[in-house]
Amino acid sequence: MKMCIVSTFDGTTDDYMEMFNTTKENGAGFFGDYDIGIIREGKIILMIDIIDMEKFQETMSSEEMKTWDAKFNCVDEVYSLEKQ
Repeated sequence: MKMCIVSTFDGTTDDYMEMFNTTKENGAGFFGDYDIGIIREGKIILMIDIIDMEKFQETMSSEEMKTWDAKFNCVDEVYSLEKQ
């Protein structure tokens, strides 16, 4: 399933990329291709192809992710995408 995740947070792009790269290493296999767009400091758009939705949901609700979200006051808006 292709998804778009818009993340707004009280941190830097480097903070986000550090978290994303750790998640990518720990959750290898739950997503395929992805693109990250930097809107501004504290706002990212992630276009991602989720291969294993269960693993994705597990990762997004993990204690590590909850801690990061709380630390940076992160709000994620998640959209499913369909090619027209």
